[in-house]
This record gives sequence, structure tokens and C-alpha cells, in this order.
Amino acid sequence: MKTNAVVIEDYGDSSKFKDQEIEIPDLKPKQILIKVAGSSVAPFDIAVRNGVFKNDFEIEFPAITGTDVTGKIVEIGSAVDKFEIGDLVCGMVGVKGFGAYSEYAILGQSKAAKVLENIPTEVAASLPMTAIPAYNALFDLGKLQAGEKVLIHGGTGGVGSMAIQLAKNAGAIVYTTAGNDFDKLKQLGATKVINYHEEKFEEELSNLDLVIDTVGHYTYKHSFEVLKKSGRIVSLVENPDDKLADKYQVEAMYLSGKFDNPLSKVVKLVSEGKVKINVQQTFPLNADGVRDAQDYYEDNHVFGKVVLLK
Repeated sequence: MKTNAVVIEDYGDSSKFKDQEIEIPDLKPKQILIKVAGSSVAPFDIAVRNGVFKNDFEIEFPAITGTDVTGKIVEIGSAVDKFEIGDLVCGMVGVKGFGAYSEYAILGQSKAAKVLENIPTEVAASLPMTAIPAYNALFDLGKLQAGEKVLIHGGTGGVGSMAIQLAKNAGAIVYTTAGNDFDKLKQLGATKVINYHEEKFEEELSNLDLVIDTVGHYTYKHSFEVLKKSGRIVSLVENPDDKLADKYQVEAMYLSGKFDNPLSKVVKLVSEGKVKINVQQTFPLNADGVRDAQDYYEDNHVFGKVVLLK
């Protein structure tokens, strides 16, 4: 069986995207095949296209990229026991797998969750690459508890805006940094929004329990200053700085490792209206649309997500 897909045949800018017919590989025992209804743009997808990770892992060309995906299951592997054909799901496609920018996509059942009926396609397509890292960073590594104070950097991004809501819903006191959309971030649950154009967060905050870093560089290094002793910092972009961790007597972690998939928990929160996804722009899921969507993401300030729809 073949599928129409958006592929790249080499690393580079968005001009590398082209439409191509690709043979669908046989499913492994715990994989599912879905007919794609939507996907989205994540910074990770752009980095993969640019070859940022080419020394970390190899992808076979022509490659179908894209990680966020939603759609109905049309085939299941022999050992799949969590889903049935016809289920509407969302999930995260493995980076070396049969990517989401396609008519059909393959993902492991452990990376998927059922989509409840009241969740629109564009929201389901936006969830996995925001919900999974945000939840893992806050709770699996960060061990955030109700009543604790947490600083989430990059509040307007997909992961940042998700993390604000998850932390607030868990009963934490939430601070965030951003360059704009301050009122929107307060509506999501931030107690205080620090304008990084005009303020230094390390001069505004102190004695925090947890920092979630999605920015790196200066932001990461100065985040140690706002933690109390025995506080925690989890970075999505920087390896732990052991010298700073020792100096400030805190625990520094990088978001990696295997955790239970929290996607079903977040889907439920979205269905209940406790977590919202802001979809800033949508594009068609074809080569031109993917090219335009990734260019738009790189050229504009995006609050939330840029989505691709079939």
C-alpha cells in the first residue's frame, strides 16, 4: 500500500519539502496505522529538517518528518491491545519513523491516546508535542507539588503555554517570562508575567521550588539564582550545569528518559475545558502547506501552535 506524503530528500531549508508517493511499511506488533487528519509545526520538526540532530541520529531519505499527529486508526499490529480500528487518536510519531506529514502515519500504541469527541481536530493535532514534554518536565522530573512556586520560561510557546496551565491546574503558583501577550498568559494561569525586554527575571523572583527552561543560554544560567536551596531546574534544551547546581545547592536535570505517556490525562483536561490550546494559524497538509507553515513559524511570533489540516 502506498501513501501520498510530504518528504525531504536532504537536510536544508523549507524549499526541500516535496510531495511524493511512498510505500507504507508493514506494521510492527505494537504499532498502529492512522489516516491522518491533522498535524502541526514544532520547533523540533524544523530542527530535524535543518539537520541539527544529524550527528545524534540518522534518518533515511526520502524522509517523512512531522511528529504531532491525529486521525482514525485503519490498521493495528498483532500485539496492539489498547486501541481498535476506527478509534480517533492523537500521538507522537517517532523521529525515525513514518512521519506525520503524510496521508497515513505509523506510531507505537504507547505514544498515542484516544481523542474525546468534543475536541476539535486542530486541537488534537496540537497536543502531543506540547503536552508530553510539559507534563514530563513538571511532574515526572520536576516533581511539582500543589502550593509550590514554579517559573516557566518561554510562556507563549507551545510547551510553555501548556506547562503554565498544567502547573496551575495542579495547584502551583506560576511565574513566566515572555516578550508579549502578557494578559493572555495571566488568563492561562500565570500569577506574574515578567517582560524580558524590560526586566531581569533573576532580579524579580527568588526562593522558587522549580524552574522549567525552554530557552537555554543566559536564561538557563541565571535561573539557578532564583531557586531556593534544594530547588530543581529542568531544561528542555541544556545539559545540566553541575558547577552551578553545586554552587546554588539545587538539582539540575535535562528532559530525557522514558516516562509513562501522560497524553490521556491532558486530553481529559482539554475535554473538561481546564486546558486550552491557542491555534494561531492553519495550513493545508501538503508540501506547499508544510513549507508555508514552517516559514510562518520561523518568521512570526507564535502564541501557541501552527497547525496543518487535511
